[in-house]
Amino acid sequence: MMNSYQVGRFSERLLACVKNSVFTLAVLLFTSFTFAVVAQDISVSGTVKGVDGTGLPGVTVQEKGTSKGTQTNVDGTYKLTGISKNATLVFSFIGMESKEVVVGNQTVVDVTLVDDTKALEEVVVVGYGTQKRKEISGTVTSLGSRDFNPGVVTNPLAAAQGKVAGLVITQSSGDPNSRPTVRLRGTGSLSAGSEPLYVIDGVIGAPIENVAPEDILTMDVLRDASSAAIYGSRGANGVILINTKRGKAGVTTVDYNGYVGTETISQRPELLNGAEFREAAKKYNQTFTDNGADTDWLKVITRKAVTQNHNVGVSGGSENFSYRASVGYLDQVGTLIGSEKSRLNGRVNLDAKGMNGKLLMKFNMSASQADAGIAQDRAIGFAMNMRPTDPVYFPDGSYYQEPGTFGNFNPLALLENLSQKERLQDFLFNAQAGYTILDGLFFNVSGTLRTQNKNTSYFARSTPGNLLRLVGNNAAARTLEAVNDRQLEATLNYTKAITSNSNLSVLAGYTYQDVVGDGFRAENNNFLTDVFGPDNLGAGLGIRSNPNLIGSYKNEYKLISFLGRVQYSLMNKYFTTVNMRRDGSTKFGDNNKWGFFPSVSFGWALSEESFLKGNPVVDNLKLRVSWGRTGNSEGISPLRSKPFYGPSGTYYDPTTDDFYPAYAYQGNPNPNLKWEVNENYGAGLDFSLFKSRLTGSIDWYTRQTKDLLYVVNAPQEKGYIFPSILANVGSIQNRGVEITATYQWVDKKDFTWSSTLAGSFNKNKVLSLSSDLFQAQNQIFLTTNLGSALRGTSAVNFSVLQAGQPVGVFYGAIVERIENGKYVFKDVDGNGTIEQQAGDRTYIGDPNPFFVGGLTNSITYKKFDFQFQLTSNLGAKIMNTNQLLLGRQDGRIAESGALKSALTSPINDNQTIPMDYYVESGDYLRLNNASLGYTLPANLGVLKRARIYIAGNNLLLFTKYSGVDPEISQALKVDGDNRRAPGIDVRETYYKTRGFTAGVNITF
Repeated sequence: MMNSYQVGRFSERLLACVKNSVFTLAVLLFTSFTFAVVAQDISVSGTVKGVDGTGLPGVTVQEKGTSKGTQTNVDGTYKLTGISKNATLVFSFIGMESKEVVVGNQTVVDVTLVDDTKALEEVVVVGYGTQKRKEISGTVTSLGSRDFNPGVVTNPLAAAQGKVAGLVITQSSGDPNSRPTVRLRGTGSLSAGSEPLYVIDGVIGAPIENVAPEDILTMDVLRDASSAAIYGSRGANGVILINTKRGKAGVTTVDYNGYVGTETISQRPELLNGAEFREAAKKYNQTFTDNGADTDWLKVITRKAVTQNHNVGVSGGSENFSYRASVGYLDQVGTLIGSEKSRLNGRVNLDAKGMNGKLLMKFNMSASQADAGIAQDRAIGFAMNMRPTDPVYFPDGSYYQEPGTFGNFNPLALLENLSQKERLQDFLFNAQAGYTILDGLFFNVSGTLRTQNKNTSYFARSTPGNLLRLVGNNAAARTLEAVNDRQLEATLNYTKAITSNSNLSVLAGYTYQDVVGDGFRAENNNFLTDVFGPDNLGAGLGIRSNPNLIGSYKNEYKLISFLGRVQYSLMNKYFTTVNMRRDGSTKFGDNNKWGFFPSVSFGWALSEESFLKGNPVVDNLKLRVSWGRTGNSEGISPLRSKPFYGPSGTYYDPTTDDFYPAYAYQGNPNPNLKWEVNENYGAGLDFSLFKSRLTGSIDWYTRQTKDLLYVVNAPQEKGYIFPSILANVGSIQNRGVEITATYQWVDKKDFTWSSTLAGSFNKNKVLSLSSDLFQAQNQIFLTTNLGSALRGTSAVNFSVLQAGQPVGVFYGAIVERIENGKYVFKDVDGNGTIEQQAGDRTYIGDPNPFFVGGLTNSITYKKFDFQFQLTSNLGAKIMNTNQLLLGRQDGRIAESGALKSALTSPINDNQTIPMDYYVESGDYLRLNNASLGYTLPANLGVLKRARIYIAGNNLLLFTKYSGVDPEISQALKVDGDNRRAPGIDVRETYYKTRGFTAGVNITF
């Protein structure tokens, strides 16, 4: 239930949004009507049909040479007023041949459009250009906006989950501010980052989370190195190209897309209630102070959340100028008290032609502001610790707190007295100008300016008895981080039909990027009052004795690139692409600032050969082979190859009789630091069978990352001053198979049904952790923090990196049996002594899934549409640390809360070490989303199209995993703060949610 503050907040936002939306719609409608008010000569109406005789909705009907036009309604009818008698009407529709009709004295013009085989040869966006689908020799998957997942989808990554083979998107948290973990063909790096590169409207590195899904036209995923090599040093983990919607010639169109939804926790841990806790204490002969309560602590700190999303777009134009502008607003409340997200974003895309069509200009502008209430995940761990027999408040209304206990902190006190807010502002301006110098020779130049500012504030109030355990009883902090990104790109493209059956395309280009980041942080504590919050840091007393509470930074890096590509096709059945890119980065050592990243791929259209052409079963069959090298530098900061100084304690100056800050080396120089290189080779088969009833592709690949970037111990005997150094060591390999298949079960006039499977099999392993110059440890232990306020859980080594083993493999003891409540471990090394934390450890589970897939079904019946998606992960193991900590009797009852399994657990042993006893299968099948929509009849006045729908997310889960949810984070971070290892289920995890939405899609 929402409290009065939450209801008021939501009501205010909803009212403001409604007012803004009404005003915006009124302005847009007025604009659209203004465009329509012209001198009226004659009116023409009619129906546009396909060859099967059914009406075609959405056909553009335009008076040639003018901006006057309209679109057909759902039944294919149209009406166009104010045109001259000598007008020529142009009827156009994607996938069909355009048709021109001279009006003359006609007032009714009916036309029939036929399929355009050229248009059906889908054009796919590739790096720095486009290519026909049939000519692609690399591995590229394309999604349209209609392919996106329905429901509460606030970022494009969640919209594409389960849609692309090999693209694994793991949404392990229900936090509205969390980003999913994204991996394309497995984990390929230790420190340099494993997330794909995002390119939005040609702008490299633009933030994908600030793009409204409603603004996206297409998403193209470059899955192999041969396709991504054109992006060189940034394409090691694949590339995702996003093109936003643009205007087109014709009548002004207004689109509104909006929904309202609710979210609740889908699964939660089964904790003891008050009666069960008393029963357990009695069973295990434990005494405690019974306060007579029956408190569901998780219910205390969570709520039913409401989300609303609105997006309005207006587009139109003429033959020489088109535009599209949109504005969107998202308000998403989290299920954990204090977590929330609101986002306001706007986008304007302009296209212009000049000089008889030789000059093409594009302008892309976007701005967004996202305000976030950051979730305090610690509260979830505290809620699981608290005893259900304890109340939320003392009788005097103050927060209940059990004195003298180590881990029992009141979670509501934390959430209501500590706040962390974040505001992220992002502005992007991109201008492109292209000119056709000669027939087939096209020059394009693009300039981009992107600025991002993140402002974070933190404040912890004073509490009686200092419940939050703060220095000075209260604390505040402010952080400002800014990024200024400037990009310049120039390309020259030459296309030539050499003969009647061979074509050549050559691309050459230059790119420049300059990124400057700077920021500061200031914090203080021991404020005499809470009234200022984080807005008057100077009022605290803590900074007087601790000057380290203030800090700032600034850094910069540059990237310069030269690129080239040659594409050749012969006889419409042999295709090849060669990419070359040379990158230079200031991030790397003086001896290795430049890297070269080539690729080559071949395609053979087998179906065009005489032995298959005309085959009644095979419509299209194309074999692809590819090899390529890409680089990676995204996860490391500038200056890591240089020696630099940093604060290091203080020194005493006897002349002033005072202490001053001291400085010392904080890093070693590494002039040989170089690019992390990904080498990828594979083969694929594209197919279309049974008159396109069955289409898809099968791909096999091997991906090997060499010269891994990792911080290793610096050998002092070689003259290194600082104990560690960032170096290139070792390699990782991923091998797998990807399958995409679509089958059209039914394709009738009033009923269609198709199914699409996107699945991938992947196995990875560490090949080595050494190089000629440096040697990492034979076993790199990955530390996991199991949460606050539990003894012995701040740093547990559940996982390791070791040559010959999967990334992050679990490493621990093997439990042979339980005797008298105690673990009896296996003598793994056979020396007769049990050393469960030393020699008697072994590999006990692989956290990486062997198979990840999604099955999407799309059904239409007359004006109804229905879609549902199943997703599945198979083969992954999970370390269930919640059972390890909370599912046993020893040390839990009656000091703290516990899982229901503690009532029947045979364990009376408090060892908190990695062991196979708590490794479980993470296999699952999930009904990820479903939607049901209805398109209203066409005769709705000014409405050209209207659709209403309901949708749901995370509807059903089938698994044998005993924990909360088997979709566990696959993030890997091996150095720095907040280290993470994949596949470990910890207490302080924001629970996934189940959402239901109702929305509309309207076109005016």
